[in-house]
Amino acid sequence: MWDEDDLGAALRAELAQRTPPRPRGGLADAVARGRRRRRRQQFGAALAAAAAVVAGVATVVVSAGALPSDGQNVAATGTTSTGMSPTEAPWPRADLPAHSPHTTWTPAPTAPPPAGRPTEPVPRCEIPDLTDRDLDSVRADLSALQQQVWQALAAVADDATVGLLGETKLPSTRPNTGHTFTYDVDVSDTGGTGSVRFSFGRFTGDPLTAADDQAYDMYNCQAPKRHVLADGTVLQIYDVAPSDPFASLNQTLRIYLPDGQLYSLSVRNFGSPDFATNREDPGHPHRVGAGRPTLPLTERQLAELGLAMVG
Repeated sequence: MWDEDDLGAALRAELAQRTPPRPRGGLADAVARGRRRRRRQQFGAALAAAAAVVAGVATVVVSAGALPSDGQNVAATGTTSTGMSPTEAPWPRADLPAHSPHTTWTPAPTAPPPAGRPTEPVPRCEIPDLTDRDLDSVRADLSALQQQVWQALAAVADDATVGLLGETKLPSTRPNTGHTFTYDVDVSDTGGTGSVRFSFGRFTGDPLTAADDQAYDMYNCQAPKRHVLADGTVLQIYDVAPSDPFASLNQTLRIYLPDGQLYSLSVRNFGSPDFATNREDPGHPHRVGAGRPTLPLTERQLAELGLAMVG
C-alpha cells in the first residue's frame, strides 16, 4: 500500500525521468489516444492517488487575463453594456421552459458549512429519467490531456496555480455499462484551492437534441445558458449548485460535439487539500475539508475554458 511519502517519491522520480510532452492536436486527439493506449499501471495509480495527497509536487503558474468584457471599464459600474456582470458567461439561456421546484435544498446537519459561511435554501427540480441513458465514459490519454488542460487554463485563469491532473476510475453501478473515468486538477489563487473535474463520453443523436434532453440534469429549475458554434457544437453551462457535504459549490459545463463526443467540465470549490488518505482504497480518498468560500473560476472563465478546450 502506498503511503504519502512513497507516493510523493514515486511521482517525483517518474516526472524526473520524463520530458514534458509537446503540444498535440487538441482535446479530441487526447481522448482518441486514450482509447488506444493504456498508461503504465503503476504510474497511473501513483499519479491519481498522489494528486489527492501530495498536490503541488509539480505545478504551473499561469498569468493570462480573461477575455475583455465588451471593451469597456467594468470596474466602475460592475456590469457590461448589456447589464450582465463581467463574471457571467455572455450566453443566453436555452429556449426551454422553467420547471417547478419539487423540493428545497438546505445543508445537511451532519456536514454543515463552516461557521460564518452564508448559505441559502435552493429550489430543486426533478431530473430526467436516466434509466436508459449511457454516457459511455471514455478514458483519455493522461499525458496529452494534462498538456491540454494546462494550456487551456493558462488562456483563461488570471494568476492561478494549476496542479497535476489525476485520474479516478469509478466502477460501474448499472448493468451493461462500463467504468467511468474522471480527471481532476487543482486550481489555486489567493482565495484558496478549488478544482476542475473533466470527464468524457458519448451521446446519440444531434448535439442540440442531446443538450435539450440533458438540460435539467443538475436538479436545476431554470434552463441552462447555451452557445452554439458554427460547426454545430453546443456548449451548455448550468447554474452554480450547492451540495453536501459542507454546502460545496459546483458549476458544470457540457460540450456536445457533432461527432457524438461529450465533454463535461465541473468547477468545484474544493480540491486535493480537502481530502484525506483512504487506507482501504487509496484511489478514492475521504472528503474532510470544506474548501474555499468561492469557486476558483467564474462562470465566464468556465465558458472560456470550454471554448479553449475545443478550439
